[in-house]
Amino acid sequence: MKTLDEYRVKLKEIADNAFAYGIRAMGADPFKNGYPDTWDKEKQKKFLSKCHEGFKIAQKQLIEEVIYYQSLLREYTTHLKESRRQRNKNKELEINNSIRIIEQRLSTLSHIADGIAWQLIGGQIHIARRFHIRQDTAKFLDSSNIKHAIEVADSINKNEDDFALISDLTNFVQTGDLLIRHDTKIGIMELKEGAVNDLISAFFEALEKSGELFDERKLEGQFDDNTIKQIKRVERQKKRMTQVTEIINNDKGTDPVSGKPIRVSTPNIYTEYYHDQFVQLQVDLKSKVWAYTVIDGCVHIGMYRDQGILMAPIAIEETLKSLTENYIIIDWLSITENLSEPIFGKPFSPEFIIDVLTGKVKIIIGLDMDMLIELFNSLGLKTRWMTVKETNKNKISAQGIMFTINNKGIVITTPQNKEVILGGGIISKILYDSIKPSNIALTFLSLDSDNSNKEKQ
Repeated sequence: MKTLDEYRVKLKEIADNAFAYGIRAMGADPFKNGYPDTWDKEKQKKFLSKCHEGFKIAQKQLIEEVIYYQSLLREYTTHLKESRRQRNKNKELEINNSIRIIEQRLSTLSHIADGIAWQLIGGQIHIARRFHIRQDTAKFLDSSNIKHAIEVADSINKNEDDFALISDLTNFVQTGDLLIRHDTKIGIMELKEGAVNDLISAFFEALEKSGELFDERKLEGQFDDNTIKQIKRVERQKKRMTQVTEIINNDKGTDPVSGKPIRVSTPNIYTEYYHDQFVQLQVDLKSKVWAYTVIDGCVHIGMYRDQGILMAPIAIEETLKSLTENYIIIDWLSITENLSEPIFGKPFSPEFIIDVLTGKVKIIIGLDMDMLIELFNSLGLKTRWMTVKETNKNKISAQGIMFTINNKGIVITTPQNKEVILGGGIISKILYDSIKPSNIALTFLSLDSDNSNKEKQ
């Protein structure tokens, strides 16, 4: 396996291509006279083309690295089985540690791909959520149709104005094989190979030409059982891609996960982040081995380096334990597996980001849920704990998005007197998107009564 230093060098090289290539290509201080939205069309076109060029280089590097680490994962998994067969506990512990390192590195590489996808969709979380269908879709690239995907992506990427991202490289793009940016539009492409897939493609092409609607009852007698199963699966994929594309382009449509109508509304107030406190912690960490702050009285953040990292697993948790029994705590490295703004969108220096991703710097965030509820109520947003009985009753209807702690959920009453169950989306916004809890409460309070179909939080 590559050493930590070798891994750091490669990670930074890929990240620089993915997130700084376009800026470097524009020359020294390209933002001196304004940001891209103020540039003339020719300069904007050049910048977009150079960004795409960086994406394309980074994607090729990601493919190479992911295949390398997935191959290692297979090898170490085989060794793990053998050590268990031999009942060699020391060897098993050693291999398990190596597997954890490999899996984290794979997750981090996919996080870079997520960062590219995030730029393609303009950093819009509601679009990212539509791509993610809550399935465990981890795939070994050499077991998927990666060769075909690379060929098609390379063909599309010959045009300097276009970019095709291979979905299997990402953590959150679970719809389609390619995510394509053409001009200002986002598209999804599903790739199929083989004689059966050619047959299925021909079936759907004929269906489209005839103008007939898909009717699975008419499949009997035309195809064998296995082909019918594949046709139904392709139809579900096509429907899902259509739904996602509709929401991307129109901010409304049908949620591909729940099947319910959705309309994404723009908040009436400016989103306020706690990025500045993050930056201050980074500055403090230069002269100390740990730094600590509290946001809105409920978000506890600790940053640690060198020998201070020994404090990371216990310091924030001990503080929260002394305040409440209702708290959650995360290692912020888990952002690489979370559906949120990628770490590359944060106001950190590139070197600091690599330090976080490689464990040289540890960030721990804790959320005091009792104080969160108190904060919401103090701002005029009625919020309370649900009883255990209420929580159990609502778990099924919440469709898995309900947030619970100690077997209790939280319910918010909107200004329109509508009760909304607190979901993981709001917790994610606080912990991973770095949005101030007070701002989330004010956003709820600003919602108009005609936003009743707004995306669930």
